[in-house]
Amino acid sequence: MIAAPKGSDAPTPPGAPLRIISADQQVRATDRGQEEYQATKLALLTPEALAAGNLTMTWSPANEEMVVHRLAIMRDDQTIDVLATQKFTVIQRENNLEQSALDGNLTATLQIAGLQVGDVLEFAITTVRRQTSLGERPQGFMQFPVAGVRGAYRVRLIAPTGAGIAFRASPDLPQPVVRDMGLETERQLTLADPASVTIPDGAPLRYSIARLMQFSGYRDWPAVSRTFSAPFVRAGTLSPTSPVKAEAAKIAAATNDPAQRAMAALQLVQDRIRYVYVGLDGGNYQPANVDETWRRRFGDCKAKTVLLIALLHELGIASEPVLIASKGGDGTDERLPTPAVFDHVVVRATIGAASIWLDGTRLGDRSLTGLEPPPSRWGLPLRAGGAALERIAPIVPRLPSRIQAVDVDASAGFDKPGKYRIQVTLRGDEIFGMRAQLAGLAPADADKALVAYWRQQYPVVEATHTSWRFDEANRLLVLGVEGEGKVDWDGDATEGHTHYLFGAGFPPPDEMKRPKDQPQDVPWANEYPSFTCYATTIKVPAAGKGFRWSFSSDPMDRRLGGISYWRISSFDGVTARMVKSRRVEVPEISAKEAAAIPNAVPKFDNNKSYVWEVSSKGRKDAAKAAVDTLSRFGTFSDFASANPPCQKP
Repeated sequence: MIAAPKGSDAPTPPGAPLRIISADQQVRATDRGQEEYQATKLALLTPEALAAGNLTMTWSPANEEMVVHRLAIMRDDQTIDVLATQKFTVIQRENNLEQSALDGNLTATLQIAGLQVGDVLEFAITTVRRQTSLGERPQGFMQFPVAGVRGAYRVRLIAPTGAGIAFRASPDLPQPVVRDMGLETERQLTLADPASVTIPDGAPLRYSIARLMQFSGYRDWPAVSRTFSAPFVRAGTLSPTSPVKAEAAKIAAATNDPAQRAMAALQLVQDRIRYVYVGLDGGNYQPANVDETWRRRFGDCKAKTVLLIALLHELGIASEPVLIASKGGDGTDERLPTPAVFDHVVVRATIGAASIWLDGTRLGDRSLTGLEPPPSRWGLPLRAGGAALERIAPIVPRLPSRIQAVDVDASAGFDKPGKYRIQVTLRGDEIFGMRAQLAGLAPADADKALVAYWRQQYPVVEATHTSWRFDEANRLLVLGVEGEGKVDWDGDATEGHTHYLFGAGFPPPDEMKRPKDQPQDVPWANEYPSFTCYATTIKVPAAGKGFRWSFSSDPMDRRLGGISYWRISSFDGVTARMVKSRRVEVPEISAKEAAAIPNAVPKFDNNKSYVWEVSSKGRKDAAKAAVDTLSRFGTFSDFASANPPCQKP
C-alpha cells in the first residue's frame, strides 16, 4: 500500500454534512486471486454525518477474507484507536432469504461509540479474494464519484507484468499514469474535487456509465465462454443410473414431437424444481450437479439450466446455456470481457430451424409459441470452443401486459347510479405471486382483498360481486368486479350532458428536448417493453328533451418515437365503444428520430373520447367517430382471452 492521496484545499460547500478528505481504491491482481484495499477519511460536519459510524462489511468466507487495517477517530490533536476498545460482531444472515437466495455471506458490524460532530473518521480494509477451481481470472470495476463532491480520489491497479490483464478507462477519464515496478506494473489515476458528470436526459443506460475503470484477465469473450462452459458440462453429466434419464424416457415415450418434448422438459424444470439461489462455497459461478439438483428438488438459474439441458440432450434436442443480464445489459459490448456483467443464465434450444429461449426459473410456460427472447441486449453462449458475444434482437411485444375493460350501463338516467362491470387482465411473472396470495385466502377474505383493490382503483363503484381466475394455459390473471356507482356527467338538463369514456385519451409523447449543455446526438431510451390496452363501453340514457346524442372519438393508427398508438371507436346512438392500445416497440430511438417529435406533438390527438348531448334542431350529425363493425371491438370476455382485440388486425 502507499500513502493516501493528499486532500484538497477547496472550500467545503455551506451546509455539507461531511467532507471527503480522501477516498482510495487499490487492487493487486495475482495468479492466486486479488486483493482489494479501500480507505476513506471523512470529516463529519453535521449531525446527519454521524451515520457514517454505523459500519457493516460483507464477504463470502468460501473464497474471501476481510482484513481491517485501521479504524480511528481524530479529534483535535488526539487520535482514538476505535479497535482498542471495540470489536466487530460477525453474523451470518441471508439478506435475500425472502427472495429464495442462499449466499452464505458473513457480515461484520460495529457501531462506533462516542463519535461527535467535528471528528475525522478514518477507515481502511482489504478484501482478499482467492481464485476458485473454475479457472477464474482477475476482474473488477473501480469508479470515481459522478457527483461533484469535494475530496481527493484515487484508483490504483497493480498486476503482474505480462500477465495479459487488460485495463480500460471510460472516455471521460484521463489516461492513468503507468509505472514499471519490475515484476509488476502499476496504473494509477487521481482526481481532486471532480465536478459533476453530465448525464444526458433520457439517454439509454450505457450513457450513464461514467468515470469507470475496469480490468480483466480474460483475453476476449470466447475466453470467458470457454472458462465457464466447463463447469456446466461437468455439472450436466448424468450418471448411468440417474433418475433424470428415467424422466426423459417418460417424455420421449409420450411424444415424438421435438417441440412438445422441449415443452414437457421445461414444464418439469419449472414446476418440480423450486427456485433457490445458491451462492454457497463458490456457487456464484459453479452450477450444482444435475443429480444433486434433482435429489433436493431446488436450484438456482445455473442448476435449472443444467438440468434442462440434460433433459433436452437425452431427448435429442440441441441446446446450450447462454449468459444474459436480467436488467438489460445495455453497454455490455463496451466493457472488457468479464462474466461480472451477467447475472442470469438461460437455455437456447434449436428445434427445426428455430432458436427457442427457455428459462427454467420462470413459472407457467405452457407453449413454445408464446416464449420470447430474454430482456438482455447481449448474450454469451457457453461453449467448449468459446463463443463471441451476441446481440439479442428486441422484438415487438406480442400481447399487452395489462388490459383494462370497463362496461357501464348508464341507461337508467343521469341522476341514477350506473351498473359497472370491470375487469383487469394481467400478464407477466408477477401474476404467480398474486395468484398465490389470492388462492391462499379463504373465499370471504379474498373477496375483501379484491373489494379493497377495486375501491382504490374505482372509488365511485360500490362492489356487489368480485371475481378472479388464473388461466394457466394462457399465462394470465383476470380480476373482475361488478357493482353500482355514480356516472360522471358534465353539464345539466339545460345545457346538455357530456360523459368522457374511461381511459379513452392518449397523453402526448414527451418532446424529448435536452438542455443545450448536454450532448444532442445521443439516442433516447423508451420504456421498453410496454404494451397496455383499454376497452370501454357505455350505454347512455335517453337524450333529454330537445337533445340528441353525438359522439367524438377520432380513430388513431400511428407510430411515433418507436411507439404505436391505435384506437377505434363507434356509437350507434345507444352504446359507445372504444378500444385503444399503446405499444412501445423498440428500446431506444436515435436523436434524429427524437428531433421529429416536437413538431408532431401539436398535431397529436390527445383528446378524450366522449358522448354529449347536442340540440336536436337540424339533423346535421356532429359526431366524428369512425364507424366500425362490432366484430372489430370484441366482447367483454375477449379481452381476457389468449388473443385480445387490442391491436390493428
